[in-house]
Amino acid sequence: MITLYGCRTSSASKRVRIALCLKDIEYQYVEVDLQQGEHLAPSYRELNAQKKLPLLMHNGQILTQSLAIIEYLNDIQAGYEVLPREPLARAWCRSFAALFAADYHPLITRRVVDRLRASGLTENAIGSWKLQWLDESLRVAEKTLSQRAVQHAFCCGTSPTMADICLFAQCESARKQGIDLSCHKTVFGIYALCNELDAFKEVQ
Repeated sequence: MITLYGCRTSSASKRVRIALCLKDIEYQYVEVDLQQGEHLAPSYRELNAQKKLPLLMHNGQILTQSLAIIEYLNDIQAGYEVLPREPLARAWCRSFAALFAADYHPLITRRVVDRLRASGLTENAIGSWKLQWLDESLRVAEKTLSQRAVQHAFCCGTSPTMADICLFAQCESARKQGIDLSCHKTVFGIYALCNELDAFKEVQ
Protein backbone atom coordinates (compact mmCIF):
# COMPACT_ATOMS: atom_id res chain seq x y z
CA MET A 1 0.00 0.00 0.00
CA ILE A 2 1.22 3.48 -0.90
CA THR A 3 0.69 6.32 1.56
CA LEU A 4 1.30 9.96 0.67
CA TYR A 5 1.83 12.56 3.36
CA GLY A 6 1.12 15.96 1.86
CA CYS A 7 -0.54 19.33 2.22
CA ARG A 8 -3.23 20.72 -0.08
CA THR A 9 -1.43 24.06 -0.33
CA SER A 10 2.00 22.55 -1.01
CA SER A 11 3.24 22.79 -4.61
CA ALA A 12 5.59 19.87 -4.10
CA SER A 13 2.73 17.74 -2.77
CA LYS A 14 0.62 18.72 -5.79
CA ARG A 15 3.32 17.42 -8.12
CA VAL A 16 3.17 13.95 -6.57
CA ARG A 17 -0.63 13.88 -6.41
CA ILE A 18 -0.83 14.69 -10.12
CA ALA A 19 1.67 11.95 -10.94
CA LEU A 20 -0.30 9.42 -8.88
CA CYS A 21 -3.44 10.34 -10.80
CA LEU A 22 -1.74 10.20 -14.21
CA LYS A 23 -0.28 6.79 -13.34
CA ASP A 24 -3.68 5.66 -11.96
CA ILE A 25 -2.10 4.47 -8.71
CA GLU A 26 -4.31 3.94 -5.69
CA TYR A 27 -2.97 5.44 -2.49
CA GLN A 28 -3.88 6.52 1.00
CA TYR A 29 -3.57 10.24 1.64
CA VAL A 30 -2.58 11.82 4.96
CA GLU A 31 -3.01 15.59 5.20
CA VAL A 32 -0.27 17.36 7.16
CA ASP A 33 -1.39 20.91 7.90
CA LEU A 34 1.59 23.21 7.46
CA GLN A 35 -0.25 26.22 8.84
CA GLN A 36 -0.94 24.33 12.07
CA GLY A 37 2.68 23.19 12.26
CA GLU A 38 1.83 19.50 12.02
CA HIS A 39 5.05 18.91 10.06
CA LEU A 40 6.96 19.90 13.22
CA ALA A 41 5.29 17.29 15.42
CA PRO A 42 7.63 14.60 16.86
CA SER A 43 5.64 11.85 15.12
CA TYR A 44 6.28 13.41 11.70
CA ARG A 45 9.90 14.35 12.46
CA GLU A 46 10.55 10.67 13.05
CA LEU A 47 9.45 9.98 9.48
CA ASN A 48 11.24 12.92 7.86
CA ALA A 49 14.20 14.62 9.52
CA GLN A 50 13.79 17.60 7.14
CA LYS A 51 10.23 18.17 8.39
CA LYS A 52 9.16 18.79 4.80
CA LEU A 53 6.49 17.53 2.41
CA PRO A 54 5.73 15.42 0.48
CA LEU A 55 6.64 12.04 1.92
CA LEU A 56 5.78 8.73 0.29
CA MET A 57 5.67 5.46 2.21
CA HIS A 58 5.61 2.18 0.27
CA ASN A 59 6.05 -1.25 1.78
CA GLY A 60 7.54 0.29 4.91
CA GLN A 61 10.12 2.31 2.98
CA ILE A 62 10.16 6.11 2.95
CA LEU A 63 10.89 8.44 0.05
CA THR A 64 11.07 12.23 0.10
CA GLN A 65 11.66 14.91 -2.59
CA SER A 66 8.89 15.21 -5.17
CA LEU A 67 10.94 14.52 -8.31
CA ALA A 68 12.50 11.38 -6.85
CA ILE A 69 9.05 10.19 -5.79
CA ILE A 70 7.59 10.83 -9.24
CA GLU A 71 10.39 8.89 -10.93
CA TYR A 72 9.89 6.02 -8.49
CA LEU A 73 6.17 5.91 -9.25
CA ASN A 74 6.97 5.86 -12.94
CA ASP A 75 9.32 2.91 -12.43
CA ILE A 76 7.00 0.75 -10.33
CA GLN A 77 3.81 1.18 -12.36
CA ALA A 78 3.58 0.27 -16.03
CA GLY A 79 1.31 2.16 -18.38
CA TYR A 80 1.30 5.92 -18.59
CA GLU A 81 4.82 7.34 -18.75
CA VAL A 82 5.57 10.61 -16.97
CA LEU A 83 9.10 10.62 -18.38
CA PRO A 84 9.98 10.33 -22.08
CA ARG A 85 11.79 7.15 -23.10
CA GLU A 86 14.31 8.72 -25.49
CA PRO A 87 17.46 9.66 -23.50
CA LEU A 88 17.81 13.28 -24.66
CA ALA A 89 14.11 14.03 -24.22
CA ARG A 90 14.22 12.33 -20.80
CA ALA A 91 17.17 14.48 -19.72
CA TRP A 92 15.46 17.65 -21.01
CA CYS A 93 12.33 16.75 -19.06
CA ARG A 94 14.32 16.27 -15.85
CA SER A 95 16.18 19.54 -16.45
CA PHE A 96 13.00 21.54 -17.04
CA ALA A 97 11.31 20.03 -13.99
CA ALA A 98 14.33 20.88 -11.84
CA LEU A 99 14.15 24.49 -13.00
CA PHE A 100 11.13 24.79 -10.71
CA ALA A 101 11.72 22.11 -8.09
CA ALA A 102 15.41 22.87 -7.49
CA ASP A 103 15.94 26.51 -8.50
CA TYR A 104 12.87 28.68 -8.06
CA HIS A 105 10.29 27.01 -5.83
CA PRO A 106 12.75 26.64 -2.91
CA LEU A 107 13.06 30.45 -2.80
CA ILE A 108 9.39 30.91 -1.87
CA THR A 109 8.78 28.02 0.48
CA ARG A 110 7.29 28.47 3.93
CA ARG A 111 10.59 28.12 5.77
CA VAL A 112 12.21 30.81 3.60
CA VAL A 113 9.26 33.14 4.11
CA ASP A 114 9.38 32.48 7.86
CA ARG A 115 13.08 33.37 7.91
CA LEU A 116 12.47 36.57 5.93
CA ARG A 117 9.70 37.52 8.34
CA ALA A 118 11.91 36.80 11.34
CA SER A 119 14.60 39.00 9.77
CA GLY A 120 12.23 41.94 9.87
CA LEU A 121 10.90 42.10 6.32
CA THR A 122 7.40 43.51 6.00
CA GLU A 123 4.57 41.49 4.46
CA ASN A 124 4.70 43.78 1.41
CA ALA A 125 8.40 43.11 0.99
CA ILE A 126 7.85 39.37 1.34
CA GLY A 127 5.07 39.55 -1.24
CA SER A 128 7.43 41.35 -3.64
CA TRP A 129 10.07 38.68 -3.01
CA LYS A 130 7.62 35.94 -4.00
CA LEU A 131 6.44 37.81 -7.09
CA GLN A 132 10.00 38.42 -8.24
CA TRP A 133 10.99 34.76 -8.22
CA LEU A 134 7.67 33.43 -9.50
CA ASP A 135 7.70 35.87 -12.42
CA GLU A 136 11.34 35.12 -13.24
CA SER A 137 10.67 31.38 -13.19
CA LEU A 138 7.88 31.77 -15.73
CA ARG A 139 9.96 34.04 -17.96
CA VAL A 140 12.82 31.53 -17.92
CA ALA A 141 10.37 28.69 -18.63
CA GLU A 142 8.88 30.61 -21.56
CA LYS A 143 12.33 31.21 -23.04
CA THR A 144 13.38 27.59 -22.48
CA LEU A 145 10.22 26.26 -24.13
CA SER A 146 10.71 28.56 -27.13
CA GLN A 147 14.17 27.05 -27.68
CA ARG A 148 12.87 23.50 -28.17
CA ALA A 149 13.93 21.96 -31.46
CA VAL A 150 10.33 20.82 -31.98
CA GLN A 151 7.34 22.68 -30.58
CA HIS A 152 4.87 20.37 -28.82
CA ALA A 153 1.44 20.85 -27.31
CA PHE A 154 2.88 19.94 -23.90
CA CYS A 155 6.43 20.42 -22.65
CA CYS A 156 7.85 17.20 -24.11
CA GLY A 157 5.24 15.91 -26.53
CA THR A 158 1.55 15.23 -26.98
CA SER A 159 0.85 14.30 -23.34
CA PRO A 160 1.91 15.72 -19.98
CA THR A 161 5.11 14.57 -18.29
CA MET A 162 6.99 15.45 -15.13
CA ALA A 163 7.98 18.72 -16.82
CA ASP A 164 4.32 19.71 -17.23
CA ILE A 165 3.53 18.63 -13.67
CA CYS A 166 6.16 21.01 -12.28
CA LEU A 167 5.20 23.82 -14.64
CA PHE A 168 1.54 23.48 -13.66
CA ALA A 169 2.29 23.58 -9.92
CA GLN A 170 4.43 26.70 -10.37
CA CYS A 171 1.69 28.35 -12.44
CA GLU A 172 -0.81 27.61 -9.69
CA SER A 173 1.44 29.36 -7.18
CA ALA A 174 1.89 32.32 -9.53
CA ARG A 175 -1.84 32.58 -10.21
CA LYS A 176 -2.60 32.66 -6.49
CA GLN A 177 -0.13 35.54 -6.14
CA GLY A 178 -2.01 37.50 -8.81
CA ILE A 179 0.44 37.01 -11.69
CA ASP A 180 -1.14 37.21 -15.16
CA LEU A 181 -0.14 33.90 -16.77
CA SER A 182 -1.36 35.00 -20.21
CA CYS A 183 1.74 37.22 -20.46
CA HIS A 184 3.70 34.01 -21.06
CA LYS A 185 2.09 32.61 -24.20
CA THR A 186 3.59 29.12 -24.39
CA VAL A 187 3.53 28.58 -20.63
CA PHE A 188 -0.09 29.67 -20.46
CA GLY A 189 -1.04 27.40 -23.37
CA ILE A 190 0.40 24.35 -21.62
CA TYR A 191 -1.17 25.35 -18.31
CA ALA A 192 -4.56 25.67 -20.02
CA LEU A 193 -4.22 22.22 -21.62
CA CYS A 194 -3.33 20.68 -18.26
CA ASN A 195 -6.36 22.36 -16.71
CA GLU A 196 -8.58 20.31 -19.00
CA LEU A 197 -7.30 17.02 -17.57
CA ASP A 198 -8.83 15.39 -14.48
CA ALA A 199 -5.44 14.60 -12.90
CA PHE A 200 -4.66 18.31 -12.74
CA LYS A 201 -8.17 19.46 -11.84
CA GLU A 202 -8.22 17.24 -8.77
CA VAL A 203 -5.35 19.05 -7.04
CA GLN A 204 -6.77 22.57 -7.31
